[in-house]
Amino acid sequence: MKTYKIVNLGCPKNVVDSEVIMGLLENANYKFSENGKIVIINTCAFIESSIKESESEIEEYIQKKRNGEIEKLIVAGCLVQRKKQKLLEEFPDIDLIIGHDDIGRIVDLIENKLKPKIFENPRYIPNSNLPRIITTSYYAYVKIGEGCSRRCSFCTIPSIRGDFRSRPIEDIVNEVKMLSKLNIKEIILVAQDFTLYGYDLYGKCAIVDLIEELNKINEIDWFRILYVHPYGIVKNENFIKLLANSKFVPYLEVPIQHINDRILKLMNRTGGKFAILKALEIIEKYLKNYTLRTEIIVGFPSETKDEFNELIDFILDSPFSRIGVFPYYREFSTPSYGFENQIDESIKNERYEIAREVSFRKFLEFQKNLINKKIPVLIEDYERGYFYGRTIYDAPNVDGKVILKGSFKPGKIYEVKINDLNEEGDLIVK
Repeated sequence: MKTYKIVNLGCPKNVVDSEVIMGLLENANYKFSENGKIVIINTCAFIESSIKESESEIEEYIQKKRNGEIEKLIVAGCLVQRKKQKLLEEFPDIDLIIGHDDIGRIVDLIENKLKPKIFENPRYIPNSNLPRIITTSYYAYVKIGEGCSRRCSFCTIPSIRGDFRSRPIEDIVNEVKMLSKLNIKEIILVAQDFTLYGYDLYGKCAIVDLIEELNKINEIDWFRILYVHPYGIVKNENFIKLLANSKFVPYLEVPIQHINDRILKLMNRTGGKFAILKALEIIEKYLKNYTLRTEIIVGFPSETKDEFNELIDFILDSPFSRIGVFPYYREFSTPSYGFENQIDESIKNERYEIAREVSFRKFLEFQKNLINKKIPVLIEDYERGYFYGRTIYDAPNVDGKVILKGSFKPGKIYEVKINDLNEEGDLIVK
C-alpha cells in the first residue's frame, strides 16, 4: 500500500491546498498515515519566521529519510515558489519540489510521469471539480480567489502567489453545496483581499452577487469573511450594507497595518488613513454589534516613537477587539527591504511587546462584556470532560474559544449563557 503524510504550515489558503493534495492522492489509491512513507511538506514563506519554520520541518524529515523512516520527501507551497531550484541546492535530499501550478498534477509528479514547472507568476486556482479531504472538523475554508494585485511594500504574497484571480460564482456555490453535505456548519471565505473579487472575471467587484447566491444555501448555518482591505470597503459600500441582513456572522477582518499617513504611504497602502477611517464609518453605519479583527505592523522602517504612539492610541480607541500584532520583517524581495532608517531590533521588539499588551487588553475588554449574555456557539471538540467551541465572534486558531461543561454534541450550534472567562480570555460555560 502506498502511504503518505502531509505536514501543513501557514495560513488557511495553505490548508485548502493541502486538502486538495490529499484528495488527489486518495483518489489515486494513496492512503494517509502518520507513519506514511511519502511525506509532503506544504510550506509557508510569507515572512522570515515562517521560512525558518518551514526549513526546520524540512531538516527534521531529511533526518528521518536518512534514518530510513520515510522513503520520499516532497516539498510544496510558498517556500518552493519563493526559492525555486535554490531550495534543492540548499537541501539536496529533497526528492521533489512542487509549485502552486503543479498542485493538480501531484500524482503524476510523484510517479515520475511529469516534471515540475515552477512559474514566476502562478495561475493555479482551485475549483469544485478537484477532490478535497476536509481536515477542519465542522468548518471549512473556501477560496474565492488566489493571489493579490495590491503591492504593499512589505509583502511577498504577489511574488509568491501571483496576481489576484477570481473563481466563478457558480463554482464557489457548487463547492459550498458539496461541503454542506459533509455536516459542515460554517464556511469561511478566504482571499488575500475579498474586495478584489470579480474584477478579472466580470469587470466589476462581484462581492454582492456572490453573497446573494451564498445566502440562498440553507444548509450552511454560518458564513465568515476573512481579509477585507479598508479601501475596498470604501469603494464597495453596498456589500457592507448587504451583510446586515445575511447569513454572515457579525465578524469582519480588516487589516489596517498602521494608522499614520506617512507610514501608510511608505507601506503603499491604498487610501491611507482616510480609507481606514471611512471604512470604519461605513461599517458602523450598517453593521450593529459587529466584531472587527485587524492586523498591525510595528517597527516599520523610519517609524518614529510618536508615530508608534499614534498607532497605539488609535487601537485603544478603535472598535477592533481582535488584533494580530507583527513586528516588521525585512523581506529581501520587497521594496521596503531597501528603505532607509531600518528600526533597531531592540526598539522593534519593545514596540511589539507594548502592542501585544494593548491587543490583549482590547480582547479581554470585549470578552468580559460577553459574561451573562447568551450567544451562539459551535461545538467542535470534546476532551477530558470538557467541550470546546467557538462563538460567532471567533475565527478558528486566531481568536478565542469557549470551554463548556454540560451535555452538548460536537457539530451542533447552541445558544449558551457565558458564565466567566479564564486568564487567556477564553469564555467559560459551567
